[in-house]
Amino acid sequence: MWFNPGGSEMSEEEWASPFVRCLGMLLSGDTMDVLNFEGEPIRDDTFLLLINAHYEPIPFVLPGQEHIEWQLILDTMEADGFLREPRKFASGDDIDLGGRAACLLQLVSGAQAQAREESWKKRHVEFPALSAEEERARGKQR
Repeated sequence: MWFNPGGSEMSEEEWASPFVRCLGMLLSGDTMDVLNFEGEPIRDDTFLLLINAHYEPIPFVLPGQEHIEWQLILDTMEADGFLREPRKFASGDDIDLGGRAACLLQLVSGAQAQAREESWKKRHVEFPALSAEEERARGKQR
């Protein structure tokens, strides 16, 4: 699943927008179609990758129903990247995603199916109608 910074699933309009530079990708470990030698499904952990290609920080609402807990394990704004002391966040919390940065979170509490839902605290996100070229041209005029 793909999420916008407001904690909602990405819409067709957002995918077509020239300004969308921040998104989240949920990698769900319980929906794999991979089977082991005995024919049993292989299960893994669920991860959430947040990417911000914009130069400014963007707050990102974590997806999932209430009572889901995520653990931040990688933040490219940190010197070492991987955190020595992972930080925990609840679904619906804001993560300040730095400019041109990425964060990786791991689901540590709650059902994986509930983590695949839009945030219970989702909010509307508006993107400017400017293309990247228009924004650069506008910035040069200032």
